[in-house]
Amino acid sequence: MALSITSIVLDIKSSNSNYIRLLVNDFIINPIQYLVKAPSGFFEDFVQEKKSIEELNNRILVLEKENTSLKVNIQRIDILENEVSRLRSIKTKVNKTIKSIKIASVSRKDVIPNKKSIEISVGSDDGIKIGQTVFGTNGLIGQVVEVNMTSSKVLLITDNNSNVPGLIVRTGKHVIVKGSPSGKMLEISFLPNESDIKSGDLISTSGQAGRYLESIKIGRITEIIKNDGERFATVVVEPIEDSDVVNEVILSMDKK
Repeated sequence: MALSITSIVLDIKSSNSNYIRLLVNDFIINPIQYLVKAPSGFFEDFVQEKKSIEELNNRILVLEKENTSLKVNIQRIDILENEVSRLRSIKTKVNKTIKSIKIASVSRKDVIPNKKSIEISVGSDDGIKIGQTVFGTNGLIGQVVEVNMTSSKVLLITDNNSNVPGLIVRTGKHVIVKGSPSGKMLEISFLPNESDIKSGDLISTSGQAGRYLESIKIGRITEIIKNDGERFATVVVEPIEDSDVVNEVILSMDKK
């Protein structure tokens, strides 16, 4: 203010007042005004810069969340790819004459009192019927004996009450394969002592009477005891499929 008044006075008293006023404005008033305004401009720039940094930090947080989400989804995709590969592997191991299959999980074990049995996760809603053959990727497991809407019960071939029409693959001889009291091994019933059998012989389903699907592996002969004075030998068979560790089973939807 004082400088402005001085400038006015000089305009009145001096013929060179215009020149002096310009000098005063250029070298005194303008620099002072700049210095007065500078802190305000600096503060505004600082606030704007801080706001920009906050926006960048928020954007970084959003991107980090999106990145985490993408990683989780990629992990799920990997799991799904493995699941697809596993299901394809199961299908390629099934006999090629079977056109339609159903894969089910084992939900419970020993579901029938005093019998070796399992419960599976498919039922009448899935087209399952009593008598259907149940097998794994390696061999025979059992047969459906009870069907509910969303689940079914399976009697295992290792149960003492089970009997399966089979044949010795090497010779083509028909046999009956029964479960054993131990619930672990199988036995061939009524096999004459003079029969052509060897340890290691493969036994498969024969399909006789349509009770089980044909040509499913049952097990291999591990022990042959020819009893003196008796007509029939004691033949022990080890199941190909270990039902104690099976988590998934296969059912043919073509026929039993």
